[in-house]
Amino acid sequence: MSKILSVSANTVTIGFDDKSLKEFDISCCQGFTPEVGLEVDVFTNDNKVVITRASAHVSTAVSTGAGQLAAEEHRVNKVAYVLLCFFLGGIGVHKFYAGHVFLGLLYLIFCWTFIPSIVAFIEFIIGLVKPADINGNYNA
Repeated sequence: MSKILSVSANTVTIGFDDKSLKEFDISCCQGFTPEVGLEVDVFTNDNKVVITRASAHVSTAVSTGAGQLAAEEHRVNKVAYVLLCFFLGGIGVHKFYAGHVFLGLLYLIFCWTFIPSIVAFIEFIIGLVKPADINGNYNA
């Protein structure tokens, strides 16, 4: 996987898995604004270079009866998520924080059974061991 290491007014410096660096014109970035740390795919042939965001970061389209909705990954701060999970997980606050409103409502509705508290404690443990990215964020 390639990663953007620096961005200037006209060029983008990309680091590759083999520890090599290459500079490309910023116009090669197709459909996104280049940012430092962003993972990208670089496609080249003899006379053209195309740089796209890596597929793990691209939003996916969800087909519904009314049309297409963009469903982006829910990236949250790991520390905040884990603390919310531990202290307020029984009422689903961590789910609301992560953008999962329906699950948050289910936790809230069934909080009197203490089942959401047990599930939240398990999610707390999973959150502790799940790795975060360099910014301290991860998918919840």
